[in-house]
Amino acid sequence: MLDNPYTHKEARDDLRKALAAVLEETIPPLSDEMNLFREFRLDSMSMLETLMELEDMLGFNVDPEELDIKDFETVAGYSGFLVAIKAAV
Repeated sequence: MLDNPYTHKEARDDLRKALAAVLEETIPPLSDEMNLFREFRLDSMSMLETLMELEDMLGFNVDPEELDIKDFETVAGYSGFLVAIKAAV
């Protein structure tokens, strides 16, 4: 087990950085209830690019075929996904 587990807040901050890199714009602070598709006009391609950015930042790899889009609709869902992935690494 990790001495300092990856937190939901860290995941939310990393998601914000990845969104900024992919969308090439300043991203406001994220709240858990934000719908990423509506709030940032994301589509499946930009969502995949965001995931790839996070893979590079955080050092993990996932198979896109195994992903559930519902994990990526909200900030809370995406952050929870990242926390789970980091715990498994």
